Amino acid sequence: WIVKPAGKSRGRDIVCIRSINRLLEYIGYGVAGKEMQWVVQKYMERPYLINNRKFDFRQWVMVTDWNPLTVWFYDESYLRFSMSDFTLKNLEDNLTHLCNNSIQKEQENFEAVKKDSMWDLATFRQYLIDHNENGQDLWTNKILPQMQNISKWALMCAQDMLENRKNSSEVYGYDFMLDEEFNIWLLEVNASPDMSASTQVTERLTARVMDDMIKVMVDAREFNWGRKKYDKACDVDTGGWELVHRGEAEVSFPISAFGCKLALQGSEILIPKVFVGKAPTYDKQGSKRETRTDELRKEQKKKEEDRLKEEERKHLEKKALLKADIKRKQKEEKQRRREFVPSTIMAGEAREEGE
Repeated sequence: WIVKPAGKSRGRDIVCIRSINRLLEYIGYGVAGKEMQWVVQKYMERPYLINNRKFDFRQWVMVTDWNPLTVWFYDESYLRFSMSDFTLKNLEDNLTHLCNNSIQKEQENFEAVKKDSMWDLATFRQYLIDHNENGQDLWTNKILPQMQNISKWALMCAQDMLENRKNSSEVYGYDFMLDEEFNIWLLEVNASPDMSASTQVTERLTARVMDDMIKVMVDAREFNWGRKKYDKACDVDTGGWELVHRGEAEVSFPISAFGCKLALQGSEILIPKVFVGKAPTYDKQGSKRETRTDELRKEQKKKEEDRLKEEERKHLEKKALLKADIKRKQKEEKQRRREFVPSTIMAGEAREEGE
């Protein structure tokens, strides 16, 4: 399984795991103060490999309207490679299992192999032709249609969860992976995808993508798009952006109200009561080995102790200041009284002399 924190990016804190025990330890299950959302996906154990290296696709998809849903698909994607040979023996090695450029660039010799860490689409299509009898048809008739359909379907699923703000657009970075049977699988959808010129491939593509975004958001909308309420085609040049979906009509109620019945079949995974680290089994007597959950509990206990100590320190400091202030006022009062008594005596003597 592959475990990802829902609110992070650039491959941070992603791990591959075999055991439910290890998974529960890693996310801090049952530890107060450590609650957060995680995404757990079945790990693809038989991906399509190139030169024994794992890779994924980064595909740009743009939404110019959520109601009716209007989806544009870019005609070029690029491949991101792991720079280590693929193996399932060591799931802890992120350089083998994660293709994210932010992970791969941490390799010591990355600059030397940087040009091989990404391919453009033309290079991949030529590879398919060179290594498969039906290589040309594989992309055109199988891989590309799957990517376009999944892109639309994912957005349809989220249509009623996002704010429909007119006259605005958003570009998403879809991450796909190919298995041995040339089936496409969606890994995740990224908001605010990376548009930096990290390699020669992205240097060319990101500039082209952003130029073509203006053609869709300004030129198409200004000169042709939307003049008829449900236009299905756009005659203005939109560069590499292809319109792949536009809803038939505006939806006045959320998709969840359509009455779709979704059922999940299977058996429940039993959550063990005792954790034992990386071991795939556990016993009722527990284990003396420290687990990540134990460490989290200790961290939480230490933080609570430190908080109480700090509160006690502030209380004592406040008490000391109050005591010092009382002493100061008492001293000032005594001094005032000393000054008052002689002045009274002097006034009395002056009266006697006058008499």
